[in-house]
Amino acid sequence: MIATPKKKKLLFWMGLALPVVALVAMTWLVHKSDGRFNNSFNWVMQNYKVLDLFEQTQSSMVDAEANERGYLLTGHTEYLEPYRAAMALVQDNLTELRTLTKNDTAQQANILSLEQLVKEELVFDPAKAFANGRTPANQSVVQLTEEGKKKIQAMHEVIFAAREEQERALSKHQEQAADDVVSTQLMSIVLIVAVALALALVVVILLRLEKLQEFVTVCAWTGRVRFEGQWLRLDEYLKQQFNISVSHSLSQEAAEKMRLEIEELNRAGDRPLRTSDK
Repeated sequence: MIATPKKKKLLFWMGLALPVVALVAMTWLVHKSDGRFNNSFNWVMQNYKVLDLFEQTQSSMVDAEANERGYLLTGHTEYLEPYRAAMALVQDNLTELRTLTKNDTAQQANILSLEQLVKEELVFDPAKAFANGRTPANQSVVQLTEEGKKKIQAMHEVIFAAREEQERALSKHQEQAADDVVSTQLMSIVLIVAVALALALVVVILLRLEKLQEFVTVCAWTGRVRFEGQWLRLDEYLKQQFNISVSHSLSQEAAEKMRLEIEELNRAGDRPLRTSDK
């Protein structure tokens, strides 16, 4: 199929427009990839911060329980300051955890359970610890130790469940990030191929235009075209140079001239021969 000038012009502008569109698309893709990378990086950092806060909370709970038990066993007030410091850390960590996981209903439930356990098992009033007349000596070391183990075990189970939930979310997000990387790479490859094809199209069109701009030598007598040292008919030249097939017809002027010549020949044939012609 021979490309018309209109189609050639369309192909030329498409060849110029495609690289521009592809470059704009690549710019958008890079911007989007940077946004995804930043979001993934921030999410991962927040995730690890949540996991670290759960670890710190558990450690602070253990410290608070140990100092609470030390005070109940001995009545020595030096246990109260470390207890209060540990409890302050527990409360601060739980508050920060609630903020960081505000969009995670499962973690919010875990944090609520932890807050309830802290309130029931770790909060006590030192002034009322021996209000019933008991003295530190009356406290059972074994009993308090067993109670402390149960408290820590209950809190550990909740924190373990919370860590498991957070690690599952991290794994899921990492898989999604890996899928995003693969899709971004595929889109980049497609855009690069599109740019390459568009540039190739532009080069082909420019080469064709360069050929059209070359001088063509035409024989003034026969009308043949000189091409690579040979004299070719015009249709042969167009076929070899541009792969254009040529069909033959008659112009109106040539057809009229041919008609007049035929009529002249017919009139000459109809005239009687003169004596001198015999």
